[in-house]
Amino acid sequence: MSMMHARLIADEPSGVEPKAPGINSRLTGSIEGTVIYRADAERPWRYARYYVKDRHQGQLAEAVVALKSAAVQRDPSDQAATVVVDQKNFQFIPETVAIRAGDRVKFLNNDKEVHNVRTVHPRQSFNTNIPSGGEHVETFRHAGGIRLPYRIECVYHSAMRSWIYVFDHPYYQLTGADGRFRLTKIPQGEYVLEMAHPAGQLRLRRKINVAPGKTTRLEIVVSPDNKLE
Repeated sequence: MSMMHARLIADEPSGVEPKAPGINSRLTGSIEGTVIYRADAERPWRYARYYVKDRHQGQLAEAVVALKSAAVQRDPSDQAATVVVDQKNFQFIPETVAIRAGDRVKFLNNDKEVHNVRTVHPRQSFNTNIPSGGEHVETFRHAGGIRLPYRIECVYHSAMRSWIYVFDHPYYQLTGADGRFRLTKIPQGEYVLEMAHPAGQLRLRRKINVAPGKTTRLEIVVSPDNKLE
């Protein structure tokens, strides 16, 4: 797997970081940046029209950016979240979700047809029908990280797909239409920063240092060179 092509934009004070249990906020830093897709006319990427809003700027949406990190105990005051994934117009909306172990996903069905949610995963599998107007709530207790997402399918409609990324730490984010991400309250040290775009089969990584009290700014550039075979 190739390492990430990233340009270091700045390394500057990040201000006062919020406190986290067991972590001295003065010894934490942040990472923020933008994921950019650089097109190649000789190797067209057919998914660009869905995930790259401005082809001249190239900001890449729905890319998962995360640190490869040891498990971090969850703050007891941090309640488990519930994320909604709809089935509408024979699509999963949103298509990609990033959550923390213990969080829930509520699958809805707003089509007139019966749908299904199914995954076969080494840590958790399920296969459930959802009638029109129905729902199914699944708690994802086991993290797979960026390399083992839960691929969700509908057994009745093979073109439908979704990916649930589950982490055992809080250092992850899904990029929006602007391609941006920000990871905060990271203990100082050296990490591997990973990026995956499951729909487009893009993946890469790089080493990065987190300095206390500073924000490291990156421009992460991906291209057809980062496509998984």
